[in-house]
Order: sequence, then structure tokens, then C-alpha cells
Amino acid sequence: MQQQDNILSRQQGCSVPLSVEQVSASSLPAILRRNDVLMVVLFSAGSGIVHEDPRQVCVGVENLGHAAAVEVWRGSGQVTCHRQGRIYWSENGEVLFGHMLVEETAAEGLDASIEAAYNEIDAFLGASPYPFVFRFWHFIPRINGIERGIERYRAFCVGRHSAVSLQSGFESTLPAASAVGTDGGGVLISFASGRSRPVQVENPRQVSAFRYPPLHAPRSPLFSRAVCMNWDTGERQLFVSGTASIVGHESRHVGNVVAQTAETCRNIDAVLNGFVNGDVRAGAGRIANSGLRVYLRHPEHLDTVAEILGARPGLPDDIIYLQGDLCRSELLLEMEGFITVSSRNASG
Repeated sequence: MQQQDNILSRQQGCSVPLSVEQVSASSLPAILRRNDVLMVVLFSAGSGIVHEDPRQVCVGVENLGHAAAVEVWRGSGQVTCHRQGRIYWSENGEVLFGHMLVEETAAEGLDASIEAAYNEIDAFLGASPYPFVFRFWHFIPRINGIERGIERYRAFCVGRHSAVSLQSGFESTLPAASAVGTDGGGVLISFASGRSRPVQVENPRQVSAFRYPPLHAPRSPLFSRAVCMNWDTGERQLFVSGTASIVGHESRHVGNVVAQTAETCRNIDAVLNGFVNGDVRAGAGRIANSGLRVYLRHPEHLDTVAEILGARPGLPDDIIYLQGDLCRSELLLEMEGFITVSSRNASG
């Protein structure tokens, strides 16, 4: 194993769970002075990692909101940051947020690049105290472009499948994930992992992605519709994968952003209902923290989608709208979310 490079000073102490919030970009200097920050997501023109402080990652998609904002992920403990090879990460003793920028070469296809990256991440986490990935984010340049006779998203699926399917029983341990298209740069892979195994959650309205028929890709996408983390502190946190207007395994409402938004919301509801209702409506807890990213293929759809979502009850508190291409060319939007149910002070 390569020598670890400690980028920020080590501090002791940690606890979970995680929290996520959107703050103004002008608040970033103050945010970065906090010692409990695990990841700051910058919505910018190019993908990359701030090497001097790998808590900061640029994801290469444009913020469509009216005010500049960044997304901040925090834990309750002291954070340290490190580097090993291509992997930069932060940790607090319970969870780890890692990032890798995969630079493609003309001699190597995207599938081979992704397979190598996943194998590197798997070896790294297998030797760490955080072997269980619960969330992946992928930002892929020209995701719908054709190279070597195959769409790049499908090539990505082939590479990921080649690495992940080597693991015994992999279909029952898949993390939540998303894949969004960017204009250029390398493939950015970000991930969150912990000491305990997440609980896989599927959507009864959809075929599980890992069981898709081959018409969507030579190898099926390997992710869960959502995963639940059960923390010792009494909180349960749900990480919802990229979710779109897909019923069964087929895209619905091609060309109709209003109908696609409604169908996507129905899919989000199907995943959230059992998780939230089982806790909150039974009096076992309260929603403590939540957030939603909405990716739009066409910026001109912002006002329409924002109006629809603004009128819907029960969605996460913070919604950020971003421009990005999606895994199927006919999809106009995709949503992903995070929700916490706390059993502490449930009656408060």
C-alpha cells in the first residue's frame, strides 16, 4: 500500500450521523474553518478535487438557482484529510468521504478506466476501517456520447460491472448511486463509506437496476434505489439514488417535462414512504435533516419544475437545481435525496 499523505492536521473524536445543508458560496471560508466538515460540493464548470483540502470537490455541473450555493456535509466529530495515490479522502472515525478523478487516455476505453478505478477504490476501502460504501456519485463527461461504437454511459456500466460483479453476493450489498453528465474533464467518482453495512432499499414501481434487461446496456447498472444507514445514535438516514421517470425498466413521458417530474416524484415517494411512514407516523421519530438535488437536462425547464416541486408537500427542505445530462438521452430530469429520521426528542 502506498504511503498515506496526511493533508490536514489530525484531531481526535467522532460521532455520527451526517447532516447536509446548502449555504451561500460567500460563507465558504467560514465553513472550511469548521473541523466537522467532511465534504463541500462546489457546483462549477469543471470537475476536480481541491488537493490542498480534499473536503472540497468540484462536480462540473452548473447551479441553476438564483443564488450561488454550495452543499456541505458534516459529521459530529473531528475530521482529518489524507491522500493515497489517486484517492483523496476525509474521515472522522465513523465515516469516510473519498474522491478520485479518473483521467481517460486515447489508448484506454472508458470501461477499462472505470474498472481500474473501482478496483483501486475497492482495495483501498478493504484495507481501511470503512469497508462498506453506502453512496457513490459519478460525474461523467459526454455521458450520452458515442465512443468505440457504444454510448459512454453504457461503457461506464460495463466497467463498473466488471469490477463489482467479482464480489460474492454483490447484488445484495449495492450502494445508492447516481451518474450525471458533464461537459468535459475527467470522470469524477465520489463515495461515502462507513464501518457498518447499509440496508438496501428497492422501489416496488421499478425493476431493480441490477436486473435491467440488456437493451439498456451490455451490463446492468449496479446500484440500489436507496440505502438506509442505522446509526447507534438513534438516527436512521436514507440515501436515495438518482431517480427519474422510469416505471418498470422503461422511460416514461418522453419529451414532457411536466409528466416526467410527476412520475419522478411518484418514484421518490415510493422509496420514501416506507422509510418515513414506518418511523414518523408511528410516533417513533421526526424528520431531522433532508436535502434534494434536481438535475435538469435543459436549463429552460427550471421554472416549470421548481413550480411543480414547490407545490408538493413532503419533499426535503433544501432543493438545489443543477444542469447536467442524464444516463438516458430521453430523460429530462433526475432527482436524488437524503433524509434523516431521528428517534431522539421525537415528541419535541
